[in-house]
Amino acid sequence: MLPADIEEITSDHIVALITEKVSERRVLEYKESLPGGSDLEKKEFLADVCSFANASGGDIIYGISDERGTDGRATGLPESIMGLPDESLPADCARLEAIIREGIKPRVPRIQTKTVRVEGYGAVILIRIGRSWAKPHMVTYKGTSRFYSRHSSGKYQLDVQEIGQAFAEQRGLGEELRSWRTGRLSLQLSDEGPVRLRGPARLLVYFVSVAALAERRIVGSWPLPESIKSTLKTSSGDNGAMRRYNADGFLRYCQPDDRGMCASYVQLFRYGCLEYADGEILNAGRYYGAGREAEIPSQSFEELLVDIYDNALLAINAVPVEDPVYFSCALTGVQGLRLSQSGNAFVDHGARHTFDRHVIQTPEALVDRSETRPYRTSLLPIVNSIWQANGYEQTPLIRNWQK
Repeated sequence: MLPADIEEITSDHIVALITEKVSERRVLEYKESLPGGSDLEKKEFLADVCSFANASGGDIIYGISDERGTDGRATGLPESIMGLPDESLPADCARLEAIIREGIKPRVPRIQTKTVRVEGYGAVILIRIGRSWAKPHMVTYKGTSRFYSRHSSGKYQLDVQEIGQAFAEQRGLGEELRSWRTGRLSLQLSDEGPVRLRGPARLLVYFVSVAALAERRIVGSWPLPESIKSTLKTSSGDNGAMRRYNADGFLRYCQPDDRGMCASYVQLFRYGCLEYADGEILNAGRYYGAGREAEIPSQSFEELLVDIYDNALLAINAVPVEDPVYFSCALTGVQGLRLSQSGNAFVDHGARHTFDRHVIQTPEALVDRSETRPYRTSLLPIVNSIWQANGYEQTPLIRNWQK
């Protein structure tokens, strides 16, 4: 992999590969020409990309030829810049990205492409595949089911034992993610969160970067630039008028009331995770009284989740936080409460079911940064799981999410 961010790579970097005879390795590979349109060439291309994603990531550079040994075999050393046809470069990049999206499962989260023009030689295309925490990835194009990784000599197909080990490592990451979420939930249940939150019912929303959580490394620039501080918004109240650093990172929270209780807060952790906590929305019925105490205004609740997801996307892109990022919710203090089936109507005689336990935890959903508001694919399974915990098959407001 070239020692620079892809945005900073110039023709000088490409020329230096040739003049300094930088050989192919686990994180770097040269290709003289782009893959063609045949199924065989597409599968070979996908195997290359898959191998990088399942290893440490790396760069594939198209438009550079290999030196050949006396036996005619490639040596792994770059010979010259051949250049690619200039007129079709944007379409070529889009074609390769589409092949990757459609031919590898699960989706490789970090794929970047860049065209670099070298004076006197033409252009090369660089594809950077980031190290993936969603592995193992499998080539699935045209019914293929094969896993690949890399060593110093190039790509190789994983055997059964290696595939099993890769899945075991992924399960370990999932357990660590759930352990982190359980720890945060335990703090909230014992009222040991960063600020005192209103209640008794509370909504907690988590965005967890698997890469950052696994490595526990600081993500982004600290102290935070003002642009990121101002991006973070709380879910209720005054959008987080109060702000401060704390032991976990940076906190925005609403102005406490005369009891020292806050409506909501958002915590950005130094390693890129986000926690949103809200003490308003689930208690809305209690504020009205007169038999309405058990009602949760479902339409406002779902809209609040969309707003939180919206703000989290802005934040993780600004920091920036590495994919994959998982999203989940927890509802506490909700035993005996029910979601209104009539949107925001508090008196709803059709709502017979109530939450049957104190704490509800949703499954995790993978954040798709390419999705647009209202984030139907990512959010809807989470929302439906909450309605199912309340006794219903799915949200009755599902048709409104198309607006």
